[in-house]
Amino acid sequence: MKDKIATILRVILGLLLGVSLILFIVFYTKGEEFTNVVLIWAYILFALTALVTIIFPVINIILNPKSGKTVLIGLIGFAVLFIIAYSMASGYNEGTVYETFNISEAKSKFIGGMLNSTYILAALAVLAIVYSSISSVFK
Repeated sequence: MKDKIATILRVILGLLLGVSLILFIVFYTKGEEFTNVVLIWAYILFALTALVTIIFPVINIILNPKSGKTVLIGLIGFAVLFIIAYSMASGYNEGTVYETFNISEAKSKFIGGMLNSTYILAALAVLAIVYSSISSVFK
């Protein structure tokens, strides 16, 4: 079963690569008149990638519920992290930059929350590296 799926996916990937190569050659030989075609193809590839990225993990969770628990725990952890980071953010929106880009208080709070979550994840990554280095010395 897995071999059939892998073969089908290889064929589909080959077809997508072939169409992309043909569009690449046509774009560079015919010029800018094919820009829209190439952009539409890029949008199609992006949509397919987004669908596959969403659909296959859902199928995997349905087929293997035990692995779904760990994924769900990870998603809940990220949700808690983002909620904490969002609650730490201020909604400050005074100044010329905020007026220039028409940033509301809600947008400012969202941006601050995303920045806070980035800082927290970076700190956790550094702590994980330090822990890994120290724990490998004592083993």
